[in-house]
Amino acid sequence: MTQPITIGGLSSNLDTKSIIDKLVQVQGNSQVLLQKRQTAQNDAISAYSSMLGNIGSLVTQVDSLAKTSSWATTSATSSVSSVTATATGSVANSLSFDVTKVAAAHTLISNGSVNSLGATVATGSTISLAKSDGTSTNINVGTGSLSEVVSAINSANAGITASAVQTSPGNYRLQIAATNTGAASSFTLSGLSGFTGGTGTDAMKTLVTGSDASITVGGSGGYTVTSSTNTFSDVAQGLSFTVSKVESGVTVSSAVDTTKVSDQVSGIVTNINNLLSSITTNTAWDASSKKGGPLLGDSTVRALQQQILSTVAGMNAPGLSVTSGGQVQFDKTTFDTAFKSDPTGTMAAYGASSSFTAASGVAASATYTNATSKTEAGTYAVNIDSTAKAEQWQVIPPGTGIVGRTVALMRGSTTVKYEVQAGEDATAAASKLNTMLATAGMGITASADSSGNLVFAASNPGSAGAFTATIDGGGTASQTVAGDDIAGTIDGVTGKGIGNILTVPTDSESGAAGLSVQVNSAATGAIGDITYKPGLAQQLSGLFTQMSDSQTGSLVQAQTTAKNQVKDLQTQIDAWTDRLDAYRSSITAKFTAMETSLSALKTQQSSLASFFNSSSSSSSS
Repeated sequence: MTQPITIGGLSSNLDTKSIIDKLVQVQGNSQVLLQKRQTAQNDAISAYSSMLGNIGSLVTQVDSLAKTSSWATTSATSSVSSVTATATGSVANSLSFDVTKVAAAHTLISNGSVNSLGATVATGSTISLAKSDGTSTNINVGTGSLSEVVSAINSANAGITASAVQTSPGNYRLQIAATNTGAASSFTLSGLSGFTGGTGTDAMKTLVTGSDASITVGGSGGYTVTSSTNTFSDVAQGLSFTVSKVESGVTVSSAVDTTKVSDQVSGIVTNINNLLSSITTNTAWDASSKKGGPLLGDSTVRALQQQILSTVAGMNAPGLSVTSGGQVQFDKTTFDTAFKSDPTGTMAAYGASSSFTAASGVAASATYTNATSKTEAGTYAVNIDSTAKAEQWQVIPPGTGIVGRTVALMRGSTTVKYEVQAGEDATAAASKLNTMLATAGMGITASADSSGNLVFAASNPGSAGAFTATIDGGGTASQTVAGDDIAGTIDGVTGKGIGNILTVPTDSESGAAGLSVQVNSAATGAIGDITYKPGLAQQLSGLFTQMSDSQTGSLVQAQTTAKNQVKDLQTQIDAWTDRLDAYRSSITAKFTAMETSLSALKTQQSSLASFFNSSSSSSSS
């Protein structure tokens, strides 16, 4: 609002501006109180934001800690630099062996050379690749020049790579290698020629024979282990190692090392203590300054503080305790000792555990595979309507037999085809197909039944394992079992089945909300009860989520209330601004009128004084 122009005190000799400012100030005390209340609410909002940020980080940390299956609690060492070892699991182990062979990729080299990259090295527009598993691939090489052959092979994604090697100026040889190592990497190529200067009649010869890596455990009286790669896994439980050259007297070992996990726990404890200190500071009263923190008297944050401390104290997780000063303390030595003596129990204390009691006469088992922060400790009935089933197909060859027939398996966008070779029966074909299916990662296994038919089955139960099978030449392929997911209830709530895992919806009102259970049972109906017990990390995750959930979180709601109060106070402050502007205008007008009146009176007084002075002078004359 535009203020009226005044000339204060010219007639009254009063500092009217100061008087007006003080009168407005007195009237504005109510607005000042509102502004102070608004500042206090903004301070509370900032305090809530800081705490919610800390809690958000803690949720991520405790959720990670709760996944005890991924704890890194062992470290590996190797006695030689040519063998590198890694360890998994929670048990120490050791293995001594000799490296007798390293894996090699099968490699061919041209038997002679050509004088340029443009020289023709193919007899036609295609070359044929034949692998050790019996599969063959035709590769289009265009005009058949050396450069085109190299490019075509590398673009075919057929499991081999090619290069033109210049052995001397103007002399080029073709080198082709399998992309994978191992004895199964061997292959042959036909349709190449045109190389000169070589010996023998074949265009290509073996440069490196594909071979498996092998180790011997126990010396001459021991046993041999082979691997198509240079990596060996779980020869000794929890130990994997990669070899790079022939070596004698190698020892790889693993030792229990909880450093990474204890560092995780220590980091969580640090952040919890920071949160607890923040609550104490924000809710404290300073007697000397007679001022309180922005959350003084806030029952929500005080409840959070007590819940954190009581949860830690009540779970008895190894290595953790609560101090008399209201902080959490972590003792790494105690944690290490507990883990080494009882790794399973220690993991359960931090993560979660379950037990299953089968119904009378029912052969079944069930264990939790996952849970959320909403999942509560308790015992829940498991009822199965239908069990999970693995997809199965039967392929029946035509009456003329299986030789020469092409069998194809399709799952999603992946297809595996195999033409049964002369001299092979269904058993031999199944063996070749198993190698191909494993390489393609199809999740399907092949076998032969007593009637000479091929039988295919998904490796895992569930609808996700569905596939189709075909055979040409008049044979038939039919689905004998449709892949199906488990169906049933947990705690009376219908769960979502994926394979043989049944999950309670997270929006369920049941205490089992979010609980996933893997069921192994051929029986249906009430198969038994599962008891779920969350560990410390899972409990803390639930507590922190309860406080910080964007819709229902207690701290979020408290912060929202404070934000709404700030908006309401701002409305009141704005109203007072308008009211004070109006009040200032009103009293300014009154003072202006007073000054105007006084000015007029002074003018009249001056005129009268002049008149009487003039009259007195005339009378004297």
